[in-house]
Amino acid sequence: MELILQQQLPHQQKAIDAIVDVFKDVYISAPLQFYENPTFSLKDIHITDNIRKLQKELPSEYRSSIPMADSDYLNLDIKMETGTGKTYVYTKTIFELHKRYGFNKFIIAVPSLAIKAGTEKFLNEPYARRHFTDGCGYGTEIETLVLEAPKKKKKGRSYFPSVVSDFVKGSCQNTKKIYVLLVNMQLLTNGKLLTRDDYDYGVEGFYRPLDAIASTKPIVIIDEPHRFSRDQKAFKVICDEIKPQSIIRFGATFPETSIGRGKNKIIVKDYQNLLYDLNACASFNQGLIKGVATEYFESKNDEKVKITSIESKEAVHFQYKKKNETPKNYTLKKGDSLSIISEVFEGIIVSAIDKTSVEFSNGLTKTSGEEIDVDIYMTSY
Repeated sequence: MELILQQQLPHQQKAIDAIVDVFKDVYISAPLQFYENPTFSLKDIHITDNIRKLQKELPSEYRSSIPMADSDYLNLDIKMETGTGKTYVYTKTIFELHKRYGFNKFIIAVPSLAIKAGTEKFLNEPYARRHFTDGCGYGTEIETLVLEAPKKKKKGRSYFPSVVSDFVKGSCQNTKKIYVLLVNMQLLTNGKLLTRDDYDYGVEGFYRPLDAIASTKPIVIIDEPHRFSRDQKAFKVICDEIKPQSIIRFGATFPETSIGRGKNKIIVKDYQNLLYDLNACASFNQGLIKGVATEYFESKNDEKVKITSIESKEAVHFQYKKKNETPKNYTLKKGDSLSIISEVFEGIIVSAIDKTSVEFSNGLTKTSGEEIDVDIYMTSY
C-alpha cells in the first residue's frame, strides 16, 4: 500500500499560483553559463505590479517594508498553518517555476536534522516522484542533493563536497532535471565545510563551496522562517554568501521585529511580500486542521501577589496575600527573582521597570494595582 497525493487542492494551489504569478510577464534572461539559473531584474516593473495585485485582499502590513530597488533579492512569503501541506506546496512550486520559467537550481534550507530527513524522504519517495512526473504531467524529476557534515577526513587530502560539485555541474540544458540542494541550518553556520578554499580540487574554477553555490544564481526556499530571523547567522550566510535571486519563505509563523523604542516600541511580524495567508482560523474553518478543547482550572489556594506601587525604574512593591494569614510586603528591584516572594516563581525575574509597569522574564507585564495568581505557577497546576 502507498500514499496517493491529491492534485489541485484549492488551499494548496492558491499558494503555488501566487508565487508563480509574481513572474508573469517578467523578462527572464537566458543563463550565460550552463550551470546558472535564468535571471531577472528586481527593477522589472511587472514584479511590483504583480505583487500588488496578489496582495489586494491582504492587510497593508503584509507588504514589504523594504523597497524592491533597495533589496539584493526578491523575498516572497507564504503563510500556511502546520499540517496543511507546506512541503508538497513548495515542491510543486519548484516544478512550476521550472516548467514556466526554466529555473532549475534550488536550495531548500531547513532548521533541523529531523525536518531535513523528512524533506529528503518526501522528495525521494517513489509515489511522490510518480505523482509529479506522471500524475501532474511535468515529465521532469528532482535530483535531491543532501549536504551532510563531513566524515573523518583521510590524511593528506581535502575533498571538495561532492554534492556541491554535483549541484553546480547540473546543466540547464538538461530540461528533464531539476537540481535541489537540501541543507540544514547548522551546516550553514558551523565548521568550515562551505567556507574553506584549500580543497585539492574545485568545480568550474571555484574552490570555495559557497562561491560555487552562489555562481548558480539559485532560488532559496526556507522552511520554518521563524527559525531564520534576519539577524540570525544562517540567514546572513544565505543573503551575503549564497546571494540568491529570490528567497521564498514557507511557514506557519514568521520572525518578529521591533519598531521604535521604550513606550513607542511595537513588535510586528517580519513579513516581506506575504502573498498568501492560510492562518489557523482559515485552516480550521476549511476543515483542514482539528480544533483543541481546553478546560480552565479555577484557583483554589487563594494565594495572590499584588503590585501595590512602582518606583519609576527603581523598585516594585509587592504584597503577598494568603487566606487566613497576615499579608507580607516585599520590595524587588530589576534583576531580583520573584522566588523571594514565593518559591513557585522560581526562574522568573524582574526584567524591566518603568513609571507605570513592570515586565517579568516570562514576558508578563503588570501595572500598579494588578494581581498575580500564585497557583497557576505551581507544578501541580
